[in-house]
Amino acid sequence: MDVLLDGEMERTMNVKCHIKTELYKLSHSGLIWIHIFVPLGAVSVFLVYYRFAAWSELGKVTGYLQILSIAYPVIIALVTTIVSDFEMRAGHCQLVLMTPCHRSIVHIVKLSVLLVCGFLSCLLAVLGFGVAFRLMGNIRFSIPFFVKSAVLLFCGNILLYEISYLVSFWFPKGAGIGLGIVGSLVAALMQTGLGDAVWYCVPCGISLRWCSLYALSQTEHANWIYDTDVRKSVVFMVISGVLLFVLLIFWGNTWEAKAAMEEWD
Repeated sequence: MDVLLDGEMERTMNVKCHIKTELYKLSHSGLIWIHIFVPLGAVSVFLVYYRFAAWSELGKVTGYLQILSIAYPVIIALVTTIVSDFEMRAGHCQLVLMTPCHRSIVHIVKLSVLLVCGFLSCLLAVLGFGVAFRLMGNIRFSIPFFVKSAVLLFCGNILLYEISYLVSFWFPKGAGIGLGIVGSLVAALMQTGLGDAVWYCVPCGISLRWCSLYALSQTEHANWIYDTDVRKSVVFMVISGVLLFVLLIFWGNTWEAKAAMEEWD
């Protein structure tokens, strides 16, 4: 019993140590500024544009949320690529490969930190826009609407975080950026008629549709959550998310950074 308790305490300490390490890396790298200045820049640009644009409030809000959804795959790819590059520069991923605990724990901690930062960045981009938008005299959409929209935008992209993280560490860095660019292009297509029949099973198009349907439901007083395609997308997100998480665990324990090392060598 004492041996089991000691082992459990050791694993807990290792996790805490890795969390502190990731937070230290975050605070001393450009990632923290990306998560702050990118959303602030988006808010500023669109508020200036909307100051003079002759759009309806619904058009302005849905347009902003759609642009964020389209840009999100590229931003996720950029962030995960920076994380993988940082590890390659730190002795060819030796900090990860020589960890005393399971390597999958290190990857799970890294991904978790990215998810938390991504959510806070999403909240800053959407809620910050919402507060400033209302101060400009646009009061059709409430503050809770923007908070919920931020949650939808983030939750709809969790699969992309998992996929992009795996690709960035599994393959050379060009693959991660390329995946992000393709993801943004596909996300834009999902808003057109081409995506009507398939968007609920396309990871990069789910957040865009969720945000658009939610915004429309505020004006049409429709309960969008009962839409059949929305339910299908939720089922797809849950099943795919669990499968990718299991893959991350098994892959993390056997990962040796060979593909990334070959590129750097």
